[in-house]
Order: sequence, then C-alpha cells, then structure tokens
Amino acid sequence: MTKSQTFNADLVADIARRRVVVFIGAGASKWAKPYSGSSFKDWASFLQDAAKNAPLKIQKLVKERLKSKDYLIASELLKSNLADQWSSILTAEFQQAADVSRLHRAIISLGQRIVVTTNFDKLIENAWNESNASRYPRVISKIDQQAFKLFRDEESYLIKIHGSIDEPENIVFDKTSFQRAAFSNQFYQDLISTLLLTHTFLFIGFSMDDPAVSLLVESHAYRFSDTRPHYAFMAGKNQLEIDNLSKSIRRLFILRYPDANHHSALADQIELLAMQGAQRRKELAISI
Repeated sequence: MTKSQTFNADLVADIARRRVVVFIGAGASKWAKPYSGSSFKDWASFLQDAAKNAPLKIQKLVKERLKSKDYLIASELLKSNLADQWSSILTAEFQQAADVSRLHRAIISLGQRIVVTTNFDKLIENAWNESNASRYPRVISKIDQQAFKLFRDEESYLIKIHGSIDEPENIVFDKTSFQRAAFSNQFYQDLISTLLLTHTFLFIGFSMDDPAVSLLVESHAYRFSDTRPHYAFMAGKNQLEIDNLSKSIRRLFILRYPDANHHSALADQIELLAMQGAQRRKELAISI
C-alpha cells in the first residue's frame, strides 16, 4: 500500500471514533530487540529450545508435536516434566527488557481505547509508557466479571487474555491452562463476543490459529452475517481464494502487505491508517 492509497472508509471512521479493538498476536513481538542482542522467539522456537532441558524421551515427543503445530500439547509436556524450572524458563525469555519497536509505536499511534493481546510479555506496556498518552491503560490479565467495566466507562484498557509474565504461574501457555482460561470460562467467551458485536477488530501479528478466538470470530460471523466486517493484516501476496473464504466464513477482510525487509511494510500501513484516522477525527469534530 502506497502513501496515496486509502483504507476502507468504515475502518477509518471506526479508528477516528476509537471504536476499534486492536488485537495483537505473537507476530508483533518479533519486532522488538532485547538489550541482550538476541530476538524474541516465536512459540515454536521457544518450545524447541526449552525442550533441551527435558529428558530425551520428552524432547522427541515435543519435536513430534511441533511438526504438527500442536503447540499447546508440546507446552503441556514441557510444563509437566520440567516442573519448577518451567516458570524460570518462561520468565527468562518473556521478561527480557527491549527497545520499543517501530511496530509497537505505530500500534499506539492508532489511539484506540481497547487493546487486546495474547502476548504475556511487557512490550505493549513499554510502548504505551513511552507514548504521550494522557494516562496509562488499565491492564486486565484475568478475564472475570471485573473486565466488563470497560463497556460502561471511557478509560483505556489493555486486556491480556493469556495473562502476564508478571505472574508466570497464571499465564495461558499449555493445553490445561488454555481450556481453563478460554473454553471453560464463560466470561472470556462473553467478553470477546460482546466486543466483536460492538467494535471493529483489527488483528495485527495474529495468525488466527488460536482455536478459541477463531471459533468466536466464526460464530459471530454466522450469527450476525449482515454486520460490518473485521480486519486482519497478513503478510504475503494476495491469495484470492483464501481471502474470500475468510470474508465468507469469518467476515474477516485480509489486508495484505509485502513481507520483504523484515515486514517493514506492516508498520508503514499501520502508521498510514493512524494518519487517516486522525484526519477523519478532525473532520468529524468540525462537522459537529
């Protein structure tokens, strides 16, 4: 997308009115550069490295699970076999200090009231702290009845639906915790469903592989097939058949960007969307 192109008018208007839920997935964390000089691992790479601490039999089982992308079971195997080491391994990776990335700055520049993330690192908090926002968001890392206050006030919220690394024992990173936090938690399902109905979602760095979120998006699309769509940034060339299926099954419009130069075009697009939203916000203010 070039600087002269524009986004869907409804999406820009929702950005202007702060009616967009920015949903951040693990892909966004790869932009951050830890002070150690390394980089944040994706789920597969983290589990592969963590498995080196386990017995050979468990290493083999984890490797098999990773081949089939069954990350929750792989993580469950490691958690149950590494016992007391597990929290330390998680903390060592996801509590690393890092520079605020350009992508996280771009996300904050969208100026939205509600940010949701599956990430339990502290990168988005650091970006928010660095910004010139008038106040910091309220952080919700446990989905219960208290989370629904966001529908009755105008505060900013950061909702960490998989928990926070501040409490490694409570994060959602394996089959058991996922079932408890998502599938067995009616508050979780009600919160996401209500947000889908009342806001426009913009997925960033999220592959839609999360079974709980994907199921809720598809259920919403089936029940409310005439409502306005949601949006997701995805890398790579247009895949017409796949993108059309996403529209019909999920009411999810794919915003494609080239993956060259370490996905730099993603930050370009988000910055452009933020600018168009800010311009539309000014126009709306003048028309009142």
